[in-house]
Amino acid sequence: MPIERFNPLHYMNPSEYTGFWQKLFATFLYGFWGRFFFISLIALAFWVGVRQRNPTLAALCLFLAALVAYGGGVLNLITSLI
Repeated sequence: MPIERFNPLHYMNPSEYTGFWQKLFATFLYGFWGRFFFISLIALAFWVGVRQRNPTLAALCLFLAALVAYGGGVLNLITSLI
């Protein structure tokens, strides 16, 4: 079946799979400043989108919030794998 190709346990053992997800979640939103900027940008996106009616700036704030939330974690994960 084609859906079986998406099962990651066909490509790695269960301990590697669990370790991958633990490392992934340990690096996302790590620390006070990451959470602070993430919450601030999300609040700013909703305020700009609703009160100022500027969806472009709201989308930019959401993009920056995602970058703050996941950028550092992805960067740490990539550097630890190299």
